[in-house]
Amino acid sequence: MILIIDNREQKLDIKANDKLKVIDDLCKIKKFEQRPYALLLLDVEVDGEGIIKGYNYYFEELLISLDIIAIITTKTSQKLQEICDYYKIPLIKT
Repeated sequence: MILIIDNREQKLDIKANDKLKVIDDLCKIKKFEQRPYALLLLDVEVDGEGIIKGYNYYFEELLISLDIIAIITTKTSQKLQEICDYYKIPLIKT
């Protein structure tokens, strides 16, 4: 399954495929089933403190809470790379 975090100002409307899930509220991740996920970050930045901009949520919380097997991003940062390296999760930059 692919989880998507998009820019809060550019809400996506993805309903056609049940394998794609847009995360609009990061507090809801506690209810996700435990399974491997790929995470797609669309126009979302992780700042120098590790916070997902626009969500005021630490990116590492996703990695601690869910089984993330890969991260695909349209915007990268040094902190995002450091976090992925620490957790040994592949970071794919588009």
